[in-house]
Amino acid sequence: ELGQNILRRPLQGLADALEPDLSEYPDTIRDLLENGQIQKFEYTVELFWKYVRSVLLSEQRLVPNSPKGVLKDAVACGYLHEAEYPAAMQMYDDRNRCSHVYKQEIIPGILARLPGHLAVMQAVFGRLPPTAND
Repeated sequence: ELGQNILRRPLQGLADALEPDLSEYPDTIRDLLENGQIQKFEYTVELFWKYVRSVLLSEQRLVPNSPKGVLKDAVACGYLHEAEYPAAMQMYDDRNRCSHVYKQEIIPGILARLPGHLAVMQAVFGRLPPTAND
């Protein structure tokens, strides 16, 4: 099982990375900062689904070993609200597009969605019960 701190710190790190107004920076620096935001997003999403899975497993549930399967179970348990489900699926689609099909032209759209992705992860995290490792 994973403890809450395994996810709490990355969520805060992503929130911190999204805080500055990057339009104030020169293009080269902005590119580096945006790449950092994307990287923080990728590993935070990875930790997110694994932590949610850990919570579900601690409840003695049979849980799929895939992010989208875990999201469906999180809806069934009330941790992810039905209205948040499409945004959560978009979050995983964005993560996969960043990790597996990196195309520069998709990055602006993903960057624009990062605050919403963070909000979904924070909301679900706030609804999850502590695990045995907390």
